[in-house]
Amino acid sequence: MSLFQVPIFSKKEEVFGFLAKYSVPVMRSAWMIKMTCAYHAAITENKVKKRHVIDPCIEWTQIITKYLLEQLQKIAEFYRQFPSQGCSSPLPAMPADVEAAMKQWEYNEKLAMFMFQDGMLDRHEFLTWVLECFEKVRPGEDELLRLLLPLLLQYSGEFVQSAYLSRRLAYFCTRRLNLLLSDGSLGPGAGGHAAHGILTQQGNALPTTPTSQPAGGNQSQTPFTDFYVCPQHRPLVFGLSCMLQSIVLCCPSALVWHYSLTDSRNKTGSPLDLLPIAPSSLPMPGGNTVFTQQVRAKLREIEEQVKERGQAVEFRWSFDKCQETTAGFTIGRVLHTLEVLDNHSFEKSDFNNSLDSLYNRIFGSGQSKDGHEMSPDDDAVVTLLCEWAVCCKRSGRHRAMVVAKLLEKRQAEIEAERCGESEVVDEKGSVSSGSLSAATLPVFQDVLLQFLDTQAPTLTEPGNESERVEFSNLVLLFCELIRHDVFSHNIYMCTLISRGDLASDSHLPRPRSPSDETSDESERKEQDAGSSVKMEDTGLSESMEIDHNSSANFDEMFSPPMHCESKGSPSPEKPAQEQDGKSTCKDKGMDPAFPQLYEQPRHIQYATHFPIPQ
Repeated sequence: MSLFQVPIFSKKEEVFGFLAKYSVPVMRSAWMIKMTCAYHAAITENKVKKRHVIDPCIEWTQIITKYLLEQLQKIAEFYRQFPSQGCSSPLPAMPADVEAAMKQWEYNEKLAMFMFQDGMLDRHEFLTWVLECFEKVRPGEDELLRLLLPLLLQYSGEFVQSAYLSRRLAYFCTRRLNLLLSDGSLGPGAGGHAAHGILTQQGNALPTTPTSQPAGGNQSQTPFTDFYVCPQHRPLVFGLSCMLQSIVLCCPSALVWHYSLTDSRNKTGSPLDLLPIAPSSLPMPGGNTVFTQQVRAKLREIEEQVKERGQAVEFRWSFDKCQETTAGFTIGRVLHTLEVLDNHSFEKSDFNNSLDSLYNRIFGSGQSKDGHEMSPDDDAVVTLLCEWAVCCKRSGRHRAMVVAKLLEKRQAEIEAERCGESEVVDEKGSVSSGSLSAATLPVFQDVLLQFLDTQAPTLTEPGNESERVEFSNLVLLFCELIRHDVFSHNIYMCTLISRGDLASDSHLPRPRSPSDETSDESERKEQDAGSSVKMEDTGLSESMEIDHNSSANFDEMFSPPMHCESKGSPSPEKPAQEQDGKSTCKDKGMDPAFPQLYEQPRHIQYATHFPIPQ
């Protein structure tokens, strides 16, 4: 069949009615849709230049779902004219237009399944549409639900791959099962059999699932007997139970107790809260066979896991459930801070979504009883903010500025409260106000220094890309902290010198000079002792002399390969050592721009990268 023989329709959705009218096999129908898509793409490309290309998968997903929804609305209007009045009440004959809509629905539903499996449809959008069709079914519309239930079961393996869709689907199944189990929409049996009744199972005992018995049998009644003999509600109960049990087995995360802050569809709690019995107690087809018993045992095992995970989420994984101790309160506040950071929208700013609102949610409830001193868990929150700004598991360079702004505001608030108390003390004449006006440590200097000592990332492996990203994030973070006067670079350097972290002989062996070979051992030690301070200061000044415009070229500094220019010249006393270092780095595959960067201690790496304030 050549291209000019393919029928082309003015409206793309007309092709589905044409294919259903002639009952074209779905494989050939999919081929025709591909030809139609190629034709319209060629026409669009010739007519309009430089036009934004629309994804054909999304486009045809919208077209076929819109067409299916039109047919479904025609069928639903017919069913709603004759509400269910009993399990054995027959429906009148369908009009011709409803029969045509039913034929269109059945054919195009199969075609959509083939297109879905062939990759012609957007999977998430199509599954979301299927789920929305079920959510729009009103209580009591059992015939419409029976029509849609096979469609849901066909895509059960796809739904369980998404925790979000599985959770919404679980809520729908539990609501409808609860409605059926409680007889909320049925009332007395008007169709010739008693109202359905399912007793809530006590303990872990499994209900017996009997085989179908004749209506006139004298067998003892069980909680599920009515559903086995009811032709209207039997497929509903089995279908919804099967779908819910599939979610339990394949996607238990969707059933864990959850607290939702943004999505109105996923409310706080668990979908299983709406069901009076456990999913393992729901009916299963096939009778009480060995396989059925194995499936029920697996369901009970996963139900216990869901309960444990739900309790952990409810208490936010804190071992101190009541959060009465300091450790429990600190864990709760750290988790709350992380949740606030992840839920904040940094791409927009308004009254309820600003830096001030973010600060109030993080530090609003963290004041101590004294009012001005840092509360014990402020250290943990500050450390978490640094980890959040540095970690490669989060994205965005805005994190460094956000953390610097938050800590700057927190520091200003604490210092203002301290100044207020110092004025009160000065009025009493006990302490002079001049004695408190001297420059002091920044409020978070010790916390940030401890973070650098223990948790900050370092460069250890030349080929580790995530390590490079985290190190560049660390430099960017402390650039912002220094710029906002939250971290004192001068005090940091003084601390390193006083602790000996920058001593040249603390991390590299000092080479022997020719004069040392001809002198006595005692004279050499005296010379080393006399010149150690000078060498230390010279090496420090050389290593710390960096380009002051490097902050403007931050992207260039850390774009691979890593490169950093230094104005300092190497010490004339150590040429052989540096040549050996360069050859060693070449042997190890290190970056020639940083000959021994990966072998240096952490504070040497930080000191050579942190900017010097002007």
